[in-house]
Amino acid sequence: MKSRDTIVWIEGLWKSFGSLVVNEDINIYINYGEVVSVLGPNGAGKTTLLRQVYGELRSDKGEIFIMGMSPGKARGSGVMSVVPQEAMPFHLLRVAEHIEMLVRLRGMSKGMIRQCVDEAIDIVGLGDYRNSLIYDLSGGMKRLVLVASAIACRPRLIILDEPTVGIDAQNRRRIWEAIRGARDGGSAVILTTHYLHEAEELSDRVYLMNRRILMDGPPGELRRRLPWVEIRSDDGAGSIRVSWDEAVNVINDLVRRRVRFEVREPSLEDVFIEVFGDGHEAE
Repeated sequence: MKSRDTIVWIEGLWKSFGSLVVNEDINIYINYGEVVSVLGPNGAGKTTLLRQVYGELRSDKGEIFIMGMSPGKARGSGVMSVVPQEAMPFHLLRVAEHIEMLVRLRGMSKGMIRQCVDEAIDIVGLGDYRNSLIYDLSGGMKRLVLVASAIACRPRLIILDEPTVGIDAQNRRRIWEAIRGARDGGSAVILTTHYLHEAEELSDRVYLMNRRILMDGPPGELRRRLPWVEIRSDDGAGSIRVSWDEAVNVINDLVRRRVRFEVREPSLEDVFIEVFGDGHEAE
């Protein structure tokens, strides 16, 4: 619900390419100090939606406001930063030079830039590579440079389109910490990812979309919409899914028979499969 804390307000958004409708009547809000993930299968229109939010594409119909401004004005005022899905850093710059350049393009004052750059480099763990040429870095480290450039000087809105795709677990965790730090500092973060565990770990709220919004809410609330719990036991019965009321009786019986068991509540991945079916990508 829109409030004084809302930084992004999207209402009745439509986008088509020829006869292909990619975004259909999208309604989304994002508040300061929260991470909002937009999830869906490949081809669901997530990247197209984000490109409209950061002003690269024009919508066919509907409205987008960022701090009361159009996407173009918001981007020009320096209140948002973006890491597009296919982005690559400038290879002939050094790490600190790259971050400083993008911060300058956002219009930050010279007196703040050095501190912002140093802080961003430390957050993503690139302190030992501050003066390294980006050309010489691994693919995962190049992604860290992009994320550091986006979070430097704490822009009001940070848009990350699959920021951890194709990188190792260690660098992924560094990006997670950078996202959490930005949120805790008051920035709003819009995230897309195919790693559902990542979305579950980071998100305050989630939108599930496939051209249009199909479901939204905090991850815990979405998980509770599935009316089952899974019980796995060592008595040869394998795994069963039962309602919570039934689970009490099943667990009591297993305890009485001294059978080892474990209980698993639904995950965000289970919600994803329930909404989109098991033929779509989920990791």
